Amino acid sequence: MDARRNKQTRHKVAIRLDRGHVEGEELVYMFIAPDQRVTDVLNDEREFLPFERADGTVFAVAKRIIRCITPMETGRKVNENDPYALLGLTTAATDEQVHDSYERLVAAVHPDRVHSLGLPQDFLELATRRAAQLSDAYRRIKAVRKAERVGL
Repeated sequence: MDARRNKQTRHKVAIRLDRGHVEGEELVYMFIAPDQRVTDVLNDEREFLPFERADGTVFAVAKRIIRCITPMETGRKVNENDPYALLGLTTAATDEQVHDSYERLVAAVHPDRVHSLGLPQDFLELATRRAAQLSDAYRRIKAVRKAERVGL
């Protein structure tokens, strides 16, 4: 396949990259083909992966030192009408599990956190949209559970 054509078909995915306690976490873009998932890229034959910082600089990271990669918005389809799916839970989750999942997910994308990192507007918009979805899901779950307790 023509390398230039391959480059043109790749798109950026906003992710949180954790390279351990020395380098820490940073919000960056990862390049993947439209038919790939982040896990596919992590499991390919390359030893290094390219990433792009908010300022446009591109850098490579050895896969062996990556502790965690968290896509900020994945290509998988989540039923946005199902608040449990948005929080990555089932209806069997306890109130504590619902709260913990909400806190963990919203902390990663809270707009104040993203803004304080000096990231470009598209990161801030993505984070704001995701935080609003998570907050709405949490609010809806709490409201339904409260109504169920009152109705008993």
